[in-house]
Amino acid sequence: MPKNVLNLYEVMTLSDVKSKIGIPKLELNTAKDSDGNATEWMRHWDNDNRVAVSIHKDLVGELQADANINSLGLQTETRTGEQGDYTAYRVVKYSPAEVTI
Repeated sequence: MPKNVLNLYEVMTLSDVKSKIGIPKLELNTAKDSDGNATEWMRHWDNDNRVAVSIHKDLVGELQADANINSLGLQTETRTGEQGDYTAYRVVKYSPAEVTI
């Protein structure tokens, strides 16, 4: 269960995201579920700083085609793993609202 969750609704580019979390390059591998099966997510793990960054494979493909997408957001939560707490970031893409009232 997450200890806290923070959603940054500020829209950013991938460069902005990496700068905000202090990681110059994301080295992504397919994330596995608790049974060891591949998921639809890719994850960067920095054990020294206890940071995980997850991006859905569809978004990874979009970012490979266009690293200047400027509608990215960052969800942040603190999780507890086997070796203690770590910060988990999830990079998401926001779509424009269909209706604004």
